[in-house]
Amino acid sequence: MEWSIMYKLVDSVESLASFHQIKESVWTSMGFEMEYVKNGSDAYLLLSEDDEAGGTFEFTPHEKSSAFLRDLFQDVLSADMKVVEVDSFAVLPKYRGKLGRWGVALMIDYAEKHGYTHAVGLADPAFFQLINTKYNVKATQVKDMVYYKGANAIPTIFHLQEAYTSKDHPAFSWYQTLCKQIKVEVS
Repeated sequence: MEWSIMYKLVDSVESLASFHQIKESVWTSMGFEMEYVKNGSDAYLLLSEDDEAGGTFEFTPHEKSSAFLRDLFQDVLSADMKVVEVDSFAVLPKYRGKLGRWGVALMIDYAEKHGYTHAVGLADPAFFQLINTKYNVKATQVKDMVYYKGANAIPTIFHLQEAYTSKDHPAFSWYQTLCKQIKVEVS
């Protein structure tokens, strides 16, 4: 069996430019204000089966998040949580459906490999619904919806430790199937 790598850490000027180009294309089409990769973040490109970059995802240790995000989640996080901010999840239209699930898999893998128990982020309402129902990753709305960077978003805690410790459960058959097809590289 030939393995494919479905996501790649942004590690060069060229891959960073690709990341920003994809994100800006998607975010502009959805009416969002563009944000660039934050210092201290790990940015990833989601790759199609032909190794074309078609999506983005960014992970930032919560303590390096913006003051707005730290303040928004301050009263709902506990000392026993190791938290990463998830941001910049964007998939070009022609790759939607396939790269979306790889993005969710990356979120689970990244958390497991880096010891994060939870992620926080401002979730698009459709993504919030999808991650809970289709991917069985528990996501909890912790505050009223906020208007941020051009759209309404749900302040969300993603319970990623629950996901990676349960990934052999039948509810995660989508993940098991995906992992049989790909070689995961999260650094």
